[in-house]
Amino acid sequence: MPQNSNSIPFQSVLDALVENGKPFPASYLTRFSDIQSSDLALLKKTWEDVKPKRRLNLVEDLIKFNEKTTIACFDDVAVFFLTDDDARVRTAAIRLLRESEDPRIVERLIKLLEKDKQLIVRAAAAGGLGPFVLLGELDKISAEKLAHIERVLLSRITGTDDDLVRRSALEAMGYSSRKEMVNLISEAFEENDPDWVASSLVAMGRSASDEWEMHILRSLFHPDPVVRIEAIRAAGSLNLTRAVEPLLELLDAGESNKELRFAAIWALSEIGGEKANAALESLLDNAATDEEADFIEDAIDNIGYGDSSLGLDFLDLDDLRQNASTYQDSDDELYEEDELDEEGYGNDDYDQEPPSEQSARYDYD
Repeated sequence: MPQNSNSIPFQSVLDALVENGKPFPASYLTRFSDIQSSDLALLKKTWEDVKPKRRLNLVEDLIKFNEKTTIACFDDVAVFFLTDDDARVRTAAIRLLRESEDPRIVERLIKLLEKDKQLIVRAAAAGGLGPFVLLGELDKISAEKLAHIERVLLSRITGTDDDLVRRSALEAMGYSSRKEMVNLISEAFEENDPDWVASSLVAMGRSASDEWEMHILRSLFHPDPVVRIEAIRAAGSLNLTRAVEPLLELLDAGESNKELRFAAIWALSEIGGEKANAALESLLDNAATDEEADFIEDAIDNIGYGDSSLGLDFLDLDDLRQNASTYQDSDDELYEEDELDEEGYGNDDYDQEPPSEQSARYDYD
């Protein structure tokens, strides 16, 4: 009978982490949730003995585990991981904190945004402040704390940092109701650079405002696939019923880009309505793979019926395509992450998740 991981001394968990010749048991991941102060002290003492790739693998597995449960809290270990020498570990630690509502984390993220020498960490820190902007809009953190976050992010958007950091800050501020955000989002959308267009669409999707409807609908036909993905996600986030028709057309055309296809499926589930539901049922019957079938089933479970619309609002698709054709051709450069060679570590058998709400260019999974 397998031994309960909670009955195993934490030092034994750390010994397994240090030992490179064997996979780290996935059952031990729960030991890092709500960690006791004495165990955290042991982790800090042992951390230097853990090889860099194994450290990163641990944080990545904690992220995946955290996406599967609502009862784990890795805030304490994540805050410690923010101090790691490896920028990839610091970046992953920020992602591990993305469900946190602890306002004490804000200053740590701001310090990384303003002081960290690594671009990827500064960009992740800017993105990590986004959920706290949302918490401020929901009155779950103080108005003073929200104002401080907004000042920091606005200074990054309009400042001289690398574009990746500035775009990440723009996306984070998409949750904000500050009046200047309308102009900042509009200016980003009008840029010739598709990266800025994609970030503007992320911000639009987070704005809870239907004023961006036509911008989003036009972008469903943008030549850059990253822009199209963010337009699809924004349409789903804002429940744009007029996006149902072009989304169905995209799926009917047999789109081969899996991320784009899955984003469209999930957007339909967020928009809801009888037509979207019927389309998802039809897609399920004709799913090309078991993975796609499982994903469509999740989408059907997610679909909402709060809006009685059938998703049949009039939409001139030809007019949208004509508007979209004014976009300049782009490199179609996709920001692919560095592949990590897993050393037989942990358990990577995780189910497919809905497309991430953060920009496709900032996914580090």
